Amino acid sequence: MLNLTPFARVLLLAGLIAAEPAASKAEQLNLSQDWLVHKTDAAGADQGGYDDRGWTRIVVPHDASIMDGSDGTPFDANAEAGQDSGYLPGGIVWYRKHLSLSTAQAAQVARLNFEAVYMDAQIWVNGQPVATHRYGYSAFSIDLTGKLRAGDNLIAVRVNHEDPSSRWYAGTGLIRPVSLDLMNCAHIEPDSIAITTPVATPKTGEVSVATTVANCAAGAKSVELVNRVVAANGDVVASAAIRLSAPAKGRMAHKQNLTVPDPALWSPESPNLYTLVQQVRVGGAVVDERRTRFGIRTISVDAVKGLRINGQPVRLRGGNIHHDNYMLGAAGFPNADTRKVALMKAAGYNAIRMAHNPASQATLDAADQLGMLVIDEAFDAWNKNKRPKDYARFFADNWERDITSLVVSGRNHPSVLFWSIGNEIPESGTPLGVETGRKLARVVRSLDPSRPVTQGVNAEPPLDDAQFATGDVAGYNYHANLFAGDHDRFPDRVMFTSESTSKDAFDYWHPVETMPWVIGDFVWTAVDYIGETGIGWMGYSQDWQKLGPYPWHLAYCGEIDAIGRKRPAAYYREVLWKTGIDPISAFVRQPKETQDLPDRGLFPTTPPHLDWSLDDVHPSWTWPDQVGKAVEVDVYSEFPEVELFLNGKSLGRKGVGVASQYKATYSVAYAPGKLVAIGYRDGREAGRWELRTAGDPVRAQLHSDKTQIVANGEDLAYVNLTLLDDDGTPIYARDGDRQVTVHVSGAAALAGIGNGNPMDAASFQSGKRTTFHGQLAFVLRGLNQPGKIQVTVDIDGLPAQYLRLDAVAGNGGTR
Repeated sequence: MLNLTPFARVLLLAGLIAAEPAASKAEQLNLSQDWLVHKTDAAGADQGGYDDRGWTRIVVPHDASIMDGSDGTPFDANAEAGQDSGYLPGGIVWYRKHLSLSTAQAAQVARLNFEAVYMDAQIWVNGQPVATHRYGYSAFSIDLTGKLRAGDNLIAVRVNHEDPSSRWYAGTGLIRPVSLDLMNCAHIEPDSIAITTPVATPKTGEVSVATTVANCAAGAKSVELVNRVVAANGDVVASAAIRLSAPAKGRMAHKQNLTVPDPALWSPESPNLYTLVQQVRVGGAVVDERRTRFGIRTISVDAVKGLRINGQPVRLRGGNIHHDNYMLGAAGFPNADTRKVALMKAAGYNAIRMAHNPASQATLDAADQLGMLVIDEAFDAWNKNKRPKDYARFFADNWERDITSLVVSGRNHPSVLFWSIGNEIPESGTPLGVETGRKLARVVRSLDPSRPVTQGVNAEPPLDDAQFATGDVAGYNYHANLFAGDHDRFPDRVMFTSESTSKDAFDYWHPVETMPWVIGDFVWTAVDYIGETGIGWMGYSQDWQKLGPYPWHLAYCGEIDAIGRKRPAAYYREVLWKTGIDPISAFVRQPKETQDLPDRGLFPTTPPHLDWSLDDVHPSWTWPDQVGKAVEVDVYSEFPEVELFLNGKSLGRKGVGVASQYKATYSVAYAPGKLVAIGYRDGREAGRWELRTAGDPVRAQLHSDKTQIVANGEDLAYVNLTLLDDDGTPIYARDGDRQVTVHVSGAAALAGIGNGNPMDAASFQSGKRTTFHGQLAFVLRGLNQPGKIQVTVDIDGLPAQYLRLDAVAGNGGTR
């Protein structure tokens, strides 16, 4: 059996799904290719006769905010949103795409799907306005039936991203996939499919399917609706068929119950999936087919037994994430969103809280496949704004459509655990906030009564009590100190930490282990992100107005950094959660009067003041200026006893456990060589961790997460570069970093390059970057033709490195 990494497993599963036969008489066109983009307004660009020859050809998903300016970088020290957006601009952006259709295609029922457009978008088709959509994160569809024609069709989109629109980096443009559904007159309405599994036991899985069949014809139509549940091995494990009369130019809703014997249940440990294959048949011929993946599982939660999946207790080992993909900006390429989930799973997380907007379909697909639970969140603002141009100005007219989109887009994903209706809403606890929470929760429950409703609240009692009463599960932002007292006052309230600070991980996790009504903890954040500059380094000023000045552009609070490296805080969390992934690890605290990055103490603060900074410790034993001086070494261990050795000499054994918060600290007189931490259980060595002094860099090592890229114009490969010394020890010291230039030729293009340095405001697209702590990463995007891919990497003062991959034929036109 292949020993696959989590990310490789996701890719394999995704490939198997994509290989299934296409639906008969219906198709979904992937509109990712051959878009044109233009930054700044363009009068008349909605019309077919507009001259767009000077526009830039791009692939969707696309983020216009990371396109290089005239100075060769996308960053602007004077950007309107400043520290919030990581000094990246918004603005007006136009997109145009020409689409050629056959006569048969143009005559079908047509539905244009945008998974997300940031933000305030207007859409035209063939010169006619067809839609306006304000929210930058919700999926929406446009009925184009009768509006398309045989031959050339023009889709034009105007995006108006006014700043400041967000407290974090949002991106600008067609940030998620675009597609076109072409369907028979008799068809399943895609948004109508709702699958629930009210019974999930080892013996029986009950599957309830709600579906609406539409008929665009002038007369009623007799149709057969067939439902089949298909297991991962292709076996049909349940099926049913019924004949319906679809009314003229109308719809017929139907609910079907199926029973799956001896089901393979879905859980975080065993994420087993089924596919619901639905067909509409007219006169025995298949005219529409829909495939929907789902899992058989139940969710229950109460203050006595906590959270249970299929009756088994689960503690939420959670992390918050934003939607951007660093060197790709906010472009939500499915591979990039998948990778983020895989990185979290590999680091021991079992839950994600989307902050603070709906998850992409790729994120939910990966969570389904890997066994990650998701809190899918709707909004960061309701009626009152947090920034002058945020969603609050559109909320009153759009909230119902957007909350509906959240639920409809996510309800068939077994990974979705709770629906979150908002985060840190300014009017929480007030009559306006309570009434708004009630109406949001009411709509959510009408669309999906199978999942609890929650909200991230940071108000103090009694305002939080009033707001919590609108939901089913209470999300506390940074208020673990209230868990015991609130349980006394509200013994039936189920609680979790929806946001916590990394350096206080033990204090937030200990209640989860000792209080049954506290079901989990979500750190801020699991993965680093653009915007809220330096919140994880210097933090906010005392008055909460200032963050990192330019060129700071990353938050730098991710326990996994922007290129996917686990930082020391991630290793500590693995120990705290007792994952067994890295049961012992050791890190060195930055020596006094030295600095890894500037501005650590830029904003002196006095308590109480939230501190999102991570401990300034490092996986390095290369400190040439510290010879003979005392340095502090922190050892994290699941094992009850640890011993530290320097160059073979023991520095003593120490006990670790709850009392020491699973840490042991040593003061060590620095000498170059080898530092080894050994963990003991029952007196025997059970694990070890080693740090070695590195010499000068002599070579680089490349590692790609795949050897083949699908030649569909959007498939990605991530490549990591690591500098090594003569013995193969990774370089970490900053004076060993080197300038790198990446050249790509053949059947791929460079999609982005980055190093995770929160102050390196260089181009993501130029192919040039300096390593940060000896590493960087770049992304390759396959083009539309199969062939060889050649990558040459030049490193200042070191031998060039070469990488060869293949772009292979794959599914790029339909899905």
